[in-house]
Amino acid sequence: MRGTHEIFDDILFAALLIFPVYEWRWGWPRYLARLASGAPGVRLRYYRNILAGEWIPALALLGFWALRDRPWSWLLLGGDRPLRLALGLALVAALVALLVAQRRAILARPETVKRVRAKLEHAEALVPHTLPERKLFRLVSLTAGVCEEIFFRGFMIWYLGIWMGPIAAVILSSILFGFGHIYMGAAQVPKTAILGLILALIALGSGSLWPVILLHAAIDWTSGELGFKILGESSKTAES
Repeated sequence: MRGTHEIFDDILFAALLIFPVYEWRWGWPRYLARLASGAPGVRLRYYRNILAGEWIPALALLGFWALRDRPWSWLLLGGDRPLRLALGLALVAALVALLVAQRRAILARPETVKRVRAKLEHAEALVPHTLPERKLFRLVSLTAGVCEEIFFRGFMIWYLGIWMGPIAAVILSSILFGFGHIYMGAAQVPKTAILGLILALIALGSGSLWPVILLHAAIDWTSGELGFKILGESSKTAES
């Protein structure tokens, strides 16, 4: 593969492995306990922590990349294949339109809303429940789209690819992406790993992270909007 590892790369890779364990064993349980206590602003503070926790290392990575004068194409941020990029963006546009149509279809059918509400129980602590939370969650969605794609589909595939080649790097990075969501339950790991694999294939096929950044952000954004409509304060007021 291209390039060689430096100590910064090793530290960042180790952090991407360690942080999910911390969140699973300590961070998420403590957050749930604070949320259950009924203290004000708990979910908003958690969202702010996500913003800081993702943007700080992402900007450090981009700054280090620029400082070392590494090619941006190693992170799939070069965008030097316009036809493939255009096809990737077209595919993502179609998928986003499908997500929006699916959300509208769910909200239009009360019986479907009830089924989805049951499926959202594992994510109730994460989705926004108030209007201020809804606004901040949109920033969280954009942040996840940008930063997590840079970490997992950009940096990690490059980092692992130096050792094991691109195919193994794509598979392992997808598994690690899935493991990064273990705090929401073991059942989410394989589901998220499959999503990570799909995102990796789109990124490599288009030669750019931009399509998957948009798709990832759209998935989180629409999930947050759906969760707010079903679990938020406005839905509870309507039911009463």
